[in-house]
Amino acid sequence: MSSKFKKYLLFLIISCLAVSIYFLFFYQHWGILINGDTIWKFSVQQKELTTYENIQWFKPKGKEKITLPKYSNPFNLIFQTNFNLTDFTILKEGIIEFNEKYTVKILFNGVEYTTINKDLIMPSTDKIFSNQLPVGEYWREKQVKINNKFLKAHLKNGNNIITLIFYHINNLEIIDCTQKKLLFLTVGQNNKLRPVCRLRKPKGSFNQSKLPIFKINTHTNFIPDEPKIKASLNIINNSTRTNKLSDSCNFHNIKIERRGRTSQSFEKKSYGFNVYDKKYKKKAQKLIDLPPSKKWVLYGPYADKSLIRNALAFTIYSQMGNYAPRFKFIELIINNNYQGIYLLMEKIQISPNHVNIPLLTLDKKDSTKFEGGYLLDIDRYKTRTNYPPRKDSTISTAQPVAFSVYAPKKKERNALIDNRINYQFDVFERHIYEKDNMYDYLDINSFIDYIIITEFAKNIDGYRLSTFMYNKDINSDVPKFYTAPIWDYNFSFGLANYHEGFNPEGYVYNADKYVPFWWRILLKDEIFMSALKNRYSELRRTVLSNNNINTTIDSLVAICEPSSKNNFKKWSVLNATEFWPNYYMGKTHEDEINYLKSWITKRLVFLDKDLLGKKENDVYIPTK
Repeated sequence: MSSKFKKYLLFLIISCLAVSIYFLFFYQHWGILINGDTIWKFSVQQKELTTYENIQWFKPKGKEKITLPKYSNPFNLIFQTNFNLTDFTILKEGIIEFNEKYTVKILFNGVEYTTINKDLIMPSTDKIFSNQLPVGEYWREKQVKINNKFLKAHLKNGNNIITLIFYHINNLEIIDCTQKKLLFLTVGQNNKLRPVCRLRKPKGSFNQSKLPIFKINTHTNFIPDEPKIKASLNIINNSTRTNKLSDSCNFHNIKIERRGRTSQSFEKKSYGFNVYDKKYKKKAQKLIDLPPSKKWVLYGPYADKSLIRNALAFTIYSQMGNYAPRFKFIELIINNNYQGIYLLMEKIQISPNHVNIPLLTLDKKDSTKFEGGYLLDIDRYKTRTNYPPRKDSTISTAQPVAFSVYAPKKKERNALIDNRINYQFDVFERHIYEKDNMYDYLDINSFIDYIIITEFAKNIDGYRLSTFMYNKDINSDVPKFYTAPIWDYNFSFGLANYHEGFNPEGYVYNADKYVPFWWRILLKDEIFMSALKNRYSELRRTVLSNNNINTTIDSLVAICEPSSKNNFKKWSVLNATEFWPNYYMGKTHEDEINYLKSWITKRLVFLDKDLLGKKENDVYIPTK
């Protein structure tokens, strides 16, 4: 054996030994200690426990899922298992991963690490370039980081216990005692972790947008239904170039809460917020070229996979010459977690920039004196009006109207004001019910435009939910009510699989007993019907022409299309086989837009035929 060969062999041996020593003692890597096949024992508890030592545990013999008995009240579900460590001091950080979407408390060796509210939006644990945000699918397993300080203080060599407590569980019938993982970033191989080549890969990344970027920080607090919590808002909005995460921001103090009724059941939440000055005094603030407003909404399109139904309804209604809430498409980040496409919208309010009527004011010296106007909201309220009389069976099965005073707020009104509002609405309804000078008490133009936009869109919530009316003068002996502005059209344009919302034929005004009775009366009145047909015919040649509608749709799609890809990576609702309340299940965003256009075309054919007696081959020629 030559000396040269011996040198090469010695070098090879030393190199292999050095690499082995490095991997055994110095190599930093992620590894799994508890994998998804580990079977955890569990216990069901009806109340919070102070100790977890003497409770009754159940442990499946295999990986089969467990069927729970039915519980009448919410319960807590506790999972626990053991793991062994040879040298806990070389652990750098950890990650616990699980599927459950409930509020959870995590304990190691009986010591609480953290409690995470189910509604808390946490920064993603996905690894990606520092100047980008990962776009992770919402339905993936939740991951919680375990910091180094806690690991060093509360883990030990030998046997350790991890406990997960899920709180306030309702209607859970089957549980899985597997699919929970514990990973550690460790140095060397002493703890015999199963290697992980890399942590889970996100579906995409986000670092720039043609849309404005809203970054909200709730400072580790979850956003409740109410009341609003303090948070910070940073806005990136470059009018002449692409917005980048690294760009400078405009900072605002805000208070924020979740909003909506039905939409609160959706995974993608919508939010309401107010802007405040440095002393946290509420102020009207201009945001991304929208007029100053004290009240804002961040609406997250979710069931509406076209992303544009609300935007389309507002735009068309505005083109008809009415005030509709102005909006801008944005991309939202909460607590460094990408949330997708949202619409920043003005919340309905009385102001010169919004519903422009005299604001109701109370005389500071005499509480019996007041003047101005008010805004009403028809929705699911307990208080109901007097009409139609309960004994009257001639007006089908219509129920008395349920409304609330939307503005001014309750703290700005007294009993005399409320009584006066109720009296004026009662006068309004009585004159319609008795068909006595009806048009002295209602603005026929606003009522006609409302019925046209509602029936054009076939908004299944129309008339009875999120329906706004206003009166300009609380002191008038002949109060005149206007129906405006519009709100909540996200289930319209053929989206819903109930109330015949998917059917391009038929009407909404006669489809539900909670639709106010006066719509049926008006639609049987010759004056109203003549004005309605004339207005619809006029709009079909302009705003409601097929050409204008398709152009409007295309312009809205062009705004949000580049950002829609990341939105649907976050919220993988496309190509679903079942998704409430959707009738149509498109595989792509383009499919959803094509369905929207097709449905509107069929809807207009029906309205033309039914309202104007047009035949299907009659074509409207838009006016120039």
